[in-house]
Amino acid sequence: MTSTLGIHVGTHTIAAAVAAGDPPRARALALGTSAVTTAAAVAAGSDGTVLVGDAAREADGPVVTDPLLRAGRGRTGALTAVITDLVTRATTAVGSAPTRLAIVVPDDFAAAQRDQVVVAANAAGFSDVNLVPESLAASQAQGGEGTSHAIGAALVAGVETSPPLVTAEDLGQFSDREETSPLPPATGAPISVFDEPGESEPTPVQEVPPTVVAQPPQPRPAAPAAAPAAMVAPPPLQPIPDRSVPLVPLLGLAAVLVAIGVVILLVRGGETEETAPVVTTTTAPAATTTVAVATTTSVAPLPTSSTSTSTSTTTTTSTSTSTSTTTTTTPVRVGVPGPVTLGETGLQFDTGSLVRFGQADTVVLTAIGGVLGEPDSDSGSIESDFCAGAAVRLVRFGDLELVFTGEEGEPLVFTQWYADGHLDPTGLVTPEGFGESATVGFLEVTFPGAFVLVPPFEDDIVGIFAITNPQTGGVLNGTTLGLDPEGVVTSIWAGDSCTRVFT
Repeated sequence: MTSTLGIHVGTHTIAAAVAAGDPPRARALALGTSAVTTAAAVAAGSDGTVLVGDAAREADGPVVTDPLLRAGRGRTGALTAVITDLVTRATTAVGSAPTRLAIVVPDDFAAAQRDQVVVAANAAGFSDVNLVPESLAASQAQGGEGTSHAIGAALVAGVETSPPLVTAEDLGQFSDREETSPLPPATGAPISVFDEPGESEPTPVQEVPPTVVAQPPQPRPAAPAAAPAAMVAPPPLQPIPDRSVPLVPLLGLAAVLVAIGVVILLVRGGETEETAPVVTTTTAPAATTTVAVATTTSVAPLPTSSTSTSTSTTTTTSTSTSTSTTTTTTPVRVGVPGPVTLGETGLQFDTGSLVRFGQADTVVLTAIGGVLGEPDSDSGSIESDFCAGAAVRLVRFGDLELVFTGEEGEPLVFTQWYADGHLDPTGLVTPEGFGESATVGFLEVTFPGAFVLVPPFEDDIVGIFAITNPQTGGVLNGTTLGLDPEGVVTSIWAGDSCTRVFT
């Protein structure tokens, strides 16, 4: 039996309902631990699993609280996780997996935003996807508060046949206007018309293929004229020139070369056997620079590995040659630290000054302003759903963003830095040369034992990593595109005041 799963991802809660039958009858699913709804939250667990709902709200790491809006911006991973989790719950409650999906979307969602919601549903295994505008779901709403929109969406999409079209003539109204191409009939079914996505975006799957308009047969082209005889006939044969070489001069030259070779052998015959000296080259491990991110104490460097290369070669004039080579290679670092050096507990500047998390925004901005000048942007005191605290200030210097948080009316303090590039300012890297565009292989070799990389979703190519300094407890976090050694780092941050995953 065909069943429809209705989903409403609100600002604070997630609700779901299953509808089946003809006419369809719907019932809400119990999702929360103490209520029929669950929290609109997605997070990555400590073991790499994905947490959805109330379990995600209590996670230690960053928590995403707006999966539907993020999907509209092209970040579909969190919404896919929500849909997958709700399908599992619906299958357990009903006894069979739903075959149709109905998602409530805001009335003002643009076509491109609706496309991305369909992409998220496709990734969860659904091809029969219905997007129900919020106003339409509300008009069919039934049930208790919090689940009514999900039930309304399931009922709208659960209708097997569309209602009949009522025309003006049926109502006794006639018009003298000329006939025009009719518009698509108005039905109670959800809106599912999408713009064509770009080439780099995933294409939403639709069950009904677009109508193909028959084209009139095209006249066959006339047969081409025959090629000129001059082009078809083979070219005339040309006589082969005489390229013979006189034999006598060659024999004389060979005799001279043989004589010279005999003389060389006689001269070297009396020489004694020589042995070339052994050449050994050793490159010492690169020095490690310690970045202090506090005004009174220094920070121990992250554990790193070294690079050494040794080569030994022995050559003699006899017929024996021995070569031994041992090489251990560390992937090339992104660059050397520039005006600003990144640390797991703050920032250090080439002037010798440094700032750490917890310092006042005025102190930090004065220090970095003396190095980089005026910021590119300054949000001032604002509210943000992605950051902790009632007041947030985001200040941008090229590829580097500083985050200051606190309570409204109180001084803000430095709680996070975030970097999505390493060239503005130049050398925006750690003391080890680690920055945006570094490889996973570089991290594995440079920070052995301190580097952890997990995918937020199963079979996802995006990775989230953490590098923990055991001496300070500070952590460098970031994202990668790819989980193998050739994967590339796309962003880095330290401090956990703002959510940076699933963005």
